[in-house]
Amino acid sequence: MCQKYAKKLKQSERATPKGQILQAMKKDHRQSGEEVKRLPQRRKRHHRAQLGGEGWLRGCRWLQVQVMLLLALANLPVPGLAWGERGHRLINAAAVENLPEPLRSYFLARKAYWVEHAIDPDLLASDDASERPHHYTDLDADDSFPFLNLRRQFVVERAGPKPRQLLNGDSIWQIERFTLRLADSLQRRRWADADRDAIFAAHYAADLTQPLHTVMNYDGQLTGQKGVHARFETDLVNALADGWRLRPRPAIFEPDLRARIFREMTASFSYRNVVFASDRIAVSGRNYLDPQYSATFYKLAGPLAEKRLEAGASFVSSLWYTAWVRAGKPVLPGRPVVSHSALRVKSVKPGGVPTFAKVSR
Repeated sequence: MCQKYAKKLKQSERATPKGQILQAMKKDHRQSGEEVKRLPQRRKRHHRAQLGGEGWLRGCRWLQVQVMLLLALANLPVPGLAWGERGHRLINAAAVENLPEPLRSYFLARKAYWVEHAIDPDLLASDDASERPHHYTDLDADDSFPFLNLRRQFVVERAGPKPRQLLNGDSIWQIERFTLRLADSLQRRRWADADRDAIFAAHYAADLTQPLHTVMNYDGQLTGQKGVHARFETDLVNALADGWRLRPRPAIFEPDLRARIFREMTASFSYRNVVFASDRIAVSGRNYLDPQYSATFYKLAGPLAEKRLEAGASFVSSLWYTAWVRAGKPVLPGRPVVSHSALRVKSVKPGGVPTFAKVSR
């Protein structure tokens, strides 16, 4: 009798949205795991075949690596730019409000600037292929959860990315790099540089809190769910954002910056199958143009998107605050806001550092 009731209870749990997501997650996990394991092997064979046919490259290992990296970057598919315009601006706005004083007053006086320029790195990425890998880190390309090898490299050994890792995104290194640049700019009172550094650190950090920016199956292309990236980060956010009031955790100083980045990255990765499962359930028995798909998908994945945006705001504000503390807590001057229309990306210095020029009127 107990077994009978237990069986009925299990069936009823599967009928609930949470139960459906869990069941679909198990299926997606098996499918995506198998596909991801096969994909890097296909890529490696493809690169070896290309290099093997070029006689002038043989025997020159370092040049082969450089050429392979350049070819791969030039032909990389363009992943969705995380959170879309609305999401990035929501995160920056909430991050400003989340800062402790006196940093909050400085950022709040120029809140329009931080919101308006939140998507500058995406604008740069649309024109410059070398910028795109800074927006994601495909954790499952070379390692598996809980990513002990990457943790040893990134957190323990404090090492930089290897050439092959650059092919799978280097956002975690870029977040640290621009946070440290922000600290340096603040310490030297280079306020224009500090503005740029704060925008780029925030953008890359926000990208990392979007779960699909941590996996090779970033657009559902490996599981027959192509387009899920935009459906989650743009369509869903645009539809539901007006009803949200983000409540991020307070900003804190991070003495070990890389440890915080690694925690945020693995936390984001852990939610990827919730997105895939919600999408699969919502489209079951219908197509993506069916209004019922959107209603179901938003109901299932909406709470996750809101929580991830809150995590992004907490992460961004903690990075800004950490940079200011590292800089020695300098006094921040009152400065006029520079209009977005008065600036444009001028060029990218070696290493992906953008420079800006004023647009003449």
